[in-house]
Amino acid sequence: MSGSNREPQASSSVLERESELVPQTPPPVSGPKSSPISAELARSLSDVKGQAQFLLYLADQIEESLEQLSHESDPCHGAFLCKVLGMYSSQLESKHQGLGDRIAETCQEVYVTVREYDVA
Repeated sequence: MSGSNREPQASSSVLERESELVPQTPPPVSGPKSSPISAELARSLSDVKGQAQFLLYLADQIEESLEQLSHESDPCHGAFLCKVLGMYSSQLESKHQGLGDRIAETCQEVYVTVREYDVA
């Protein structure tokens, strides 16, 4: 297997990979009825974790693609990697903007939940 004929891993669709990494429904909350984690809080935490995992995935892909680009001698393959990097960069930018808001909302839900138990 020759390294020059190998397709980069970056050729897969980012959106297809995102759907694999981000959980579509949160796992059921198990435990006694007095569990402090509401279904909404569990869903929020799951969403934050999924978005964070996707950001980590994008960062890894960007790092790999940049490494490939620095060693690439074929101008066509270099142009392809630049397009892939542009796609990854725009995904990273749009995903990180939503994550900050989601983290703030989730922190507020955690604060409210803790206050309910702290008062008791």
